[in-house]
Amino acid sequence: MTHGKFATVLVLVLALVLLGPAPAPAAEKLAFGVITPLSGGAAHYGTNFWRGIQIAAEEINRGGGVTIGGKKVQLEPVVCDDEFKSDKSVNCGRRLASMNRVPLIMTPASLSAFPLMGFNEKMPFLLMATSQSPSFTEKGNKLVVRFVNNVDRTMDAWVSLLIKHLERSGTPAKSIAIMEVNTQLGKEWVQAFEREWRKRNREIVGKASYDANETDYYPQITSLLPRKPDLVLLTTVDEPSALVIKQARELGFKGTFVNSAASSGERLLELLPPDVVNGTVVEAGSWVLKPPPVQDFVAKYKAKHNNETPHLIAGVGYEGVRLFARAVEKAGSGDDAKKIRQAFPGAYDIPNAMFKMSNLDDKGDIDFPMYLGVLKDKKIVPVTE
Repeated sequence: MTHGKFATVLVLVLALVLLGPAPAPAAEKLAFGVITPLSGGAAHYGTNFWRGIQIAAEEINRGGGVTIGGKKVQLEPVVCDDEFKSDKSVNCGRRLASMNRVPLIMTPASLSAFPLMGFNEKMPFLLMATSQSPSFTEKGNKLVVRFVNNVDRTMDAWVSLLIKHLERSGTPAKSIAIMEVNTQLGKEWVQAFEREWRKRNREIVGKASYDANETDYYPQITSLLPRKPDLVLLTTVDEPSALVIKQARELGFKGTFVNSAASSGERLLELLPPDVVNGTVVEAGSWVLKPPPVQDFVAKYKAKHNNETPHLIAGVGYEGVRLFARAVEKAGSGDDAKKIRQAFPGAYDIPNAMFKMSNLDDKGDIDFPMYLGVLKDKKIVPVTE
């Protein structure tokens, strides 16, 4: 070898030594969107949802990710804070669909789900929402999936269970006053409740509208309490629900509060003392029964978040990601929203499921049984019969 050639080889060798081994190719990623309130009146609720999603994605990625066409792909949740405001939900949805090109967006609220339905088929992306509103799946949208109950399917049995519990515990339950949150879900949840309540010859003495982002509910409460209701029905998330309960107690209400599944109860126990909140009834899924998969998730959540207790919506977010991952693998596609939606009915056989979700139909509805959770001395007592 000539001196010139030797020098050239030596330079190349030195360069390779200095550069080190070639970096491994970056893992392929599958982004999906999350629209949830991380600030505003429902921040705690939305943060729980987001944390559950993160735990699921991290867990799946540690196991190698999802398999699409024989390749392992890492999940990448991309979050946008809508502050629990519809207009911001729209901005989040358009940004995630156009800039991040997500095949799916998950949201924990009807407030964001309904405006997103205005354009999700065009962009297109699959919309996975915890909306309990019957109309969510009645509009003919082919790219929606519900991952909580439809109140039209569950309200009859739930009101029967509620009345049975109240009568068994000796709680007056002839009349109710309703605080209807000013969202599509609030309207439709209350309509379903009113229908079943009146069917059982019970009285509704009054109704007032409220906003989850407000802090002063004295005007609404003072309009309802003079009508002497046995019960007050709430229809939104924990923080405003806790404020209504506190303010109603200050105004002398001694009766019982009932809340929709928007409030899972754990946060109410954190925000209010037992003498204020004891006896409150919340609408609850199988989460309240604390089966082993729920206990496992609670332990993971506490280990990651300074021993903080997760709420039901965190578990729903966690389970939603697992369903999405299963559907993507069955579809063999991570970018075709229609194929992923078509694969969803076969995705509900996930192992160690926390919720009894099953039988996804063409409209996007599922079977999702609901129970009662009764708050008593810093605990949630399940009632299933």
